[in-house]
Order: sequence, then C-alpha cells, then structure tokens
Amino acid sequence: MRISGVSADFFSLAKGAEEPVLSLKVREVYSRTINLEGQGGRRYSIVTSELDFGPRSALTDEPPRMACGERVYIRAADASVMYDPKLPAGGLNERWAPLLREWSGLLEGELAVIKSPATEGRYEELTGLGPGSTPVGDDFMAGFLSGCMWTGRRRPPLPDLSRTTWLSGEILRDAAEGLVWRRGRDVISALSADDAGRLQEAAGRILNWGSTSGRAWLAGLSAALTGGL
Repeated sequence: MRISGVSADFFSLAKGAEEPVLSLKVREVYSRTINLEGQGGRRYSIVTSELDFGPRSALTDEPPRMACGERVYIRAADASVMYDPKLPAGGLNERWAPLLREWSGLLEGELAVIKSPATEGRYEELTGLGPGSTPVGDDFMAGFLSGCMWTGRRRPPLPDLSRTTWLSGEILRDAAEGLVWRRGRDVISALSADDAGRLQEAAGRILNWGSTSGRAWLAGLSAALTGGL
C-alpha cells in the first residue's frame, strides 16, 4: 500500500522513536474509505480523496484490498503531512450571519427527526438518533461541538458514546478535541474570510457529504455560531 500523505496527527499515538509504526485493525470497509481501530479504540482512516481527509487519516491512490479484522502496520517513512485537522484560526465574519440562519433551516425532511431536541437544546437526546453509521443526531452534534470549540463557546459534555456507533462516537470525540474533517474545516475557514465564492464552494462540498451527514453538520455548526436554532 502506497501512502501519498497523512494528517498531521496520524502518528501521534504511534510507537517507536526513530520510525513510528502503527498497528491497526480493520473495522469497516467502504468503496472509498477504510476505517481502522488503533490504540485506545481510536479511529484511523485510509481515504482515496483529499476531500475525505480527517483526523488520523492517510491518503492512497486507490483503496487496498482489506478484510474486516485484518491487522495492518503503517510506518511513518515517506509519509508527508498533507492535512492539519485542527480548527483554523480566525473568527466569524458577521457578513455571513444571514447564511448561518438559512442553514438552521436544514432540519427538514429526513432530518426532521432531530429537530425538536436540537432546537430545544436537549442535546443528550441526539446521541445515536437517526439511521446510518453516523446517525444524523451525531452529525448535528459534531458540527455543534466544532462551532463551540472554534468560537470558545462553552460546549456540552460528551454524551454516553455507547449509545451510538463506534465511528460516530469517534467523530464526536474528535470534535470535542477541536479536530475536524476537511470539508468542515474548509467551511469554517471560509466563514472567517470575505470570499463568497470560496464559501459557496465549501458549503456545496459538505452539503454533498453523505445522504444527510453534511446537512446535519451544517445545521449543528449554525446552532453553535448563532447561539441556537
């Protein structure tokens, strides 16, 4: 497996001083992404597009053939850093406040199942709420936590992650640590700038992230940046 690049935190938990080595177990195999489990149950991902970079991610030209339960060893040699998952510096450009209010209206259709607890601040009820490997309630909370961490707003405590999927729990843990996926980071970075085209492009990419994940994430971010839905 040839690795083109990694996120800045990919080898942060690796063992070995001179040449860190990660020992990972394959947990989930998708068409474009392979999710692996490392030390402490943390999620690592092998992705095939730079847009899919997230915390602890490695980029390859095409997904290697792997089976769930298989053990994989990845060395730091020749792995250049291509993505920093930390939240970007800067603050919200108030020019985009009307757009944020529009995003709060994304909780319709398939996302209506989370509208009541989300709008009433009953965030603990969102854990695991909705279908999918990353339920929409968790996607909303990932965006909300990222917004809180970016602005310095007091965030709610992490819920009982045993109530949701492993992957979704890992995304929430990362968000609470100020780590974010590429699509979300691009949106947040654009919100601090003054370039409408850049923000439109970033928002379009995350709106196309999964069937519901991107919309729920944007609604959660909006809630954090506007003080509620």
